[in-house]
Amino acid sequence: MRLVKLAAVLSFAVVAVTIPAHAATLYVATSGNDASTGSITAPFRTITKAANMAKAGDQVQVRGGVYFESVKISSKGTSAARITFRSYAGETAIIDGANAAVDTDAVVLNGAAYVDFSGFEVRNAKKIGICGWGATNINVLNNTIYNSQRNGIYIGGSAGLDSTSDITLDGNTVRNNVLENQFHTWTGGWANGVMVAKGTRARITNNRIYNNDGEGIAFAVSSNGLIENNEVYDNFSVGIYLDNARTTTVNRNLVYSTNNSRYFRDGYPASGIATANEEYDVVLPLTGLTITNNIVANTKWGFYYGSYGIGGGLKNSVIANNTFYKASFTMIWIDSDTHVGSIVENNIFYQVGGRGMADVAGAGVIYRQNNWFGGTAGAAAGLGDVLADPKLANAGGTKAADYQLTGGSPVVQAALLVVLPSLSTDYWGHPRSAGYDIGAHEYSLFTNSSEGGTDTTAPAAPATLAANARTSGIDLTWAAATDNTAVTGYNVYRNGTKVASVTATTWKDTNVTAGVQYSYEVTAVDAAGNESARSTRATAKGQAAIDTTKPSAPATANVTGATSSTITLAWAVATDNVRVTGYRIYRNGTYLTETTAQSFTDRGLNASTTYVYDVKAFDAQGNESVSGAVATGTTAAASSKRRAS
Repeated sequence: MRLVKLAAVLSFAVVAVTIPAHAATLYVATSGNDASTGSITAPFRTITKAANMAKAGDQVQVRGGVYFESVKISSKGTSAARITFRSYAGETAIIDGANAAVDTDAVVLNGAAYVDFSGFEVRNAKKIGICGWGATNINVLNNTIYNSQRNGIYIGGSAGLDSTSDITLDGNTVRNNVLENQFHTWTGGWANGVMVAKGTRARITNNRIYNNDGEGIAFAVSSNGLIENNEVYDNFSVGIYLDNARTTTVNRNLVYSTNNSRYFRDGYPASGIATANEEYDVVLPLTGLTITNNIVANTKWGFYYGSYGIGGGLKNSVIANNTFYKASFTMIWIDSDTHVGSIVENNIFYQVGGRGMADVAGAGVIYRQNNWFGGTAGAAAGLGDVLADPKLANAGGTKAADYQLTGGSPVVQAALLVVLPSLSTDYWGHPRSAGYDIGAHEYSLFTNSSEGGTDTTAPAAPATLAANARTSGIDLTWAAATDNTAVTGYNVYRNGTKVASVTATTWKDTNVTAGVQYSYEVTAVDAAGNESARSTRATAKGQAAIDTTKPSAPATANVTGATSSTITLAWAVATDNVRVTGYRIYRNGTYLTETTAQSFTDRGLNASTTYVYDVKAFDAQGNESVSGAVATGTTAAASSKRRAS
């Protein structure tokens, strides 16, 4: 877990983001030109150009296609007039770092402020997928980031925490990153799928983070953070890692391993939630952690505190109402250290296979009112413990619902009342009753007759269902529904047939055919199984997959004429799997212009000078051929006229 160089590398509730009226809308397209006006009919060619032109309140819309550029955004909006970068409605803009130099980030948000970056696909970064340094009030929303050499998303700052602050990373899919450690030969220093370092007030919420060759989520030398409603699985070493983190809340996350040994470390799956104080140029030892309502299954350790680095112990922290199932080593591990004022209570610890239950040491941590099943708590035993099968719905599964309590569970109303904001509801958003249940699920309020009888009231139908077609599928979004108790999930219907059950207010249909129109409806369900009426219908037509095949290079290029100030080129036609859109001309290795013709005259040149030209073909998606058609030409000598005598 050791991070050697920090500076190199912070409810299924929907995050509310205020979108101001836009002062202007700028457009970017793969067929655009950075010398144009940035209108929808004359778009820019690069996102960086649009970023350089954007002012407070502007919106940058990026048309679908592949952009082989390192996007640099240092734009500064205001609290009342944010600057928004997003894929054009119904299209997916792909930022591809495959052609960049080594150690180049795909998207850089250095020094940016009050900026939203949403709806992009970011892939093949030679370093970090989306990187922010010294950024403030940044929202990174609903992007897909994969195949980065280092982090998928990294937000960092200098020694002063306020230099990186008020960051929201919400709704992103972060997978198959940290490829620098893909062979797991490193002994430390690997990156993370998502990391916030040296920052304050960062929110990492509603993300899906998996198959990364480093930790899933990491907060390091950061304070006042929130990690909530994320699904984190099959990452290397640790699912969620708090390192020198203060006053940080980790609430309602699902962390697990599917037993995919590709992401095992030393033969074991990643730890679930881990804490430690490693040594950096600036340290911020752990204190004030709130770890609640999480479901952690099939990990190396369920919860872990390590005394390595500078140590310091768990201080003033609460680990409460979590459900931990099956650990390869022990369910909970806390090294001996100078712990102060910390509590571990109301948790389910369900061990399997005769493995260890608890390995804890050091005064300063109170253990009480926990449920232990499958082993002996040892030094972690405490007052009010329940030593019995908690009767989980489907222990060992990979869905959150598998860890709900069932009828007759001995942990119902067996918990201590803990007054914490994060414990007013359970993992699913159920309000907790006066008699808490142990674990992440509050069962009794809805189904135990001693608490008011069976709930028979259906939720209200979800509102504002929208369907947006993208090349990767059709994205559905809708507003959260309401219920007399609480909504626990949603059913998605396609063409009248149920196709999915989800807990979030979004869903992507990836099983679509280009050109075929689909209709969708969504219903809400509660813990008692009551289902709402169907939402209003939304329709969308499947889109064709984005073309990622490069054209062939023109077979030949020749200089067909030269004067003292011009050189004329001609080249053979190139081919493509779809269609060649045009040709880009490079002079002495520098981009010069592009054309749809097979000839070009370069003007304004110096006399008696040799120039080297490279012609590359490109298609409508921005795919560019390799070099191949290279021609060398020399301008004629300047003419001289003898003065008449």
